[in-house]
Amino acid sequence: MLLETKSYHLCDSYTLASGVWQMNAAERFAEEYFKRYSLRPERFKRQEMRRGKTPDYRVFKGPQLMAYCEAKHIQQDNWTSGLRPDPVFNRISNHIHEAAQQFTAVNPVHEYPNILVFANSDRMCDARDLDSVITGLFRVEGGKDEAIYTQYSEGRIREEKHSVDLYIWWNTWNEADKVMRLFAKESRHKEALRLTLPRSQRPSL
Repeated sequence: MLLETKSYHLCDSYTLASGVWQMNAAERFAEEYFKRYSLRPERFKRQEMRRGKTPDYRVFKGPQLMAYCEAKHIQQDNWTSGLRPDPVFNRISNHIHEAAQQFTAVNPVHEYPNILVFANSDRMCDARDLDSVITGLFRVEGGKDEAIYTQYSEGRIREEKHSVDLYIWWNTWNEADKVMRLFAKESRHKEALRLTLPRSQRPSL
């Protein structure tokens, strides 16, 4: 995977009409992020959702479909006592598994890019954990990366993770923070996504 960081400010002035959608932090972030690039995230219709699995959004550039997007919120883990396995990697793996099924249902031949957005509210978790789940690697600064997490990267998401072309990660605890972007190296949509969501250009307001 290719990891990028970019400063990003999330507007907090977001309102919904009563009774329409109850959006979580990830969905609010995803909509605001795409709109800043002059893209239009559009929900699937309720009748479409009743017929089967769908991701959260179709993303349009003008009238043309540009990508599909699923937004996942990693909530604060409030476990307070006792011993248990670290749930962070399992939660990320589960989210990737679910998103892969949703993408495959609407984009079965991967004609369009699939974007998976994470909004993270757990301070014990960060984008390095996502990278480890995808690659199986523990990154050693100034040393050799160690493949100690392959039970996740080579487990049930071994093939499913390839259905995602771009992972976007945002930590929710700061109004202005870093957005982490992980592109799948093998993705045939990578360059198109880089052009549509350029790292060197600040999103328009």
